[in-house]
Amino acid sequence: MPASEPPAVVIIEPTEKELADFAEFTGRTDAVESVEIRARVSGYLKKINFRPGKEVKEGDLLFEIDPRPYDAELERAEGTLATALASAKQASAEMLRAENLHEKKISTQADYDKAVADLAHAEASVQSTKANVTKAKLDQEFTRVIAPISGRTSRELITEGNLVSADSTALTTIVSSDPIYAYFDVDERTLLDIQKLIREKKLASARERDDVEIRLELANETGFPHVGVIDLVDNRVDAGTGTIQIRGRFPNPDRLLTPGLFVRVQFQMGLPSSRLLIPERALAQQQGQRYVYLVNDENKIVKRDVTVGRRDGLMRVIETGLEHGDRVVVKGQQRVRAGMTVRIETEKPPGDEAKPAEKKSH
Repeated sequence: MPASEPPAVVIIEPTEKELADFAEFTGRTDAVESVEIRARVSGYLKKINFRPGKEVKEGDLLFEIDPRPYDAELERAEGTLATALASAKQASAEMLRAENLHEKKISTQADYDKAVADLAHAEASVQSTKANVTKAKLDQEFTRVIAPISGRTSRELITEGNLVSADSTALTTIVSSDPIYAYFDVDERTLLDIQKLIREKKLASARERDDVEIRLELANETGFPHVGVIDLVDNRVDAGTGTIQIRGRFPNPDRLLTPGLFVRVQFQMGLPSSRLLIPERALAQQQGQRYVYLVNDENKIVKRDVTVGRRDGLMRVIETGLEHGDRVVVKGQQRVRAGMTVRIETEKPPGDEAKPAEKKSH
């Protein structure tokens, strides 16, 4: 290229698109329900009925504790109840006789009062023994440890043959899988912006509605493919961190979301509006200030400071600094500086290189 020939650049004009602003936050997933499974009766663990790490349904049998001592206790309680019922039946008959004799003035008042007291004592004994039978049945039922929720189990924390203590020995844990929570913290400045948009009726309040949409992506995903809703906004800003915690709820039928994962959450800030966009590659930066190179009507380079907004694929929203019709340099920025005259070229599509001419046959 001759020394006098100006450098070549490729330019584009900003494109216009209806877009809304989004705020992005980092967070962690967590289970909606989490239960630590403990035995409600003591005894020796007889059998484990689940595969660790697999999903179980509410009501599935997880563990069996040796039921024989509780079977015997139930039989004893039922025998005591039968005795109490027989005693109550006899006391009722004695009460009828005493009442008949008392009406005929044959027995004394003391004999009548004793019959009344004996019947009341027998009936109370029946109630007490019925309660013992109920407790014995519950203890017998509690030898079968049932899953209280549906979800994925952890490993078994005790093996068969070991002694289990009531309400003390942990057996395993279960966490629910679908739906799943994502917790993230919103900074104070963003919170104030959200409150302003709510007052201006440009944004729905998650405290008043349960359908405010948010999106989520995992560390190996792009485009925030998981759609959920805001489930909770905490009731105060943490004075130490200057943030408020928000919780999103996301459907998880394919089990891609696991409790404890690092995630990014995206939240729409206001209604869509017309925005100017340019390719990300057109932007440069110096001492924290973003700028672009423009080509004016005289084909000279002009440096223009800009304020950038959100990304949209490979494009970037320009909040201030550009207007419709501006010619933005997207290729060749490294060879130019402000005031330099340039030559405008058209960018060739990838793979559109010139092919060598074919030889004609004679």
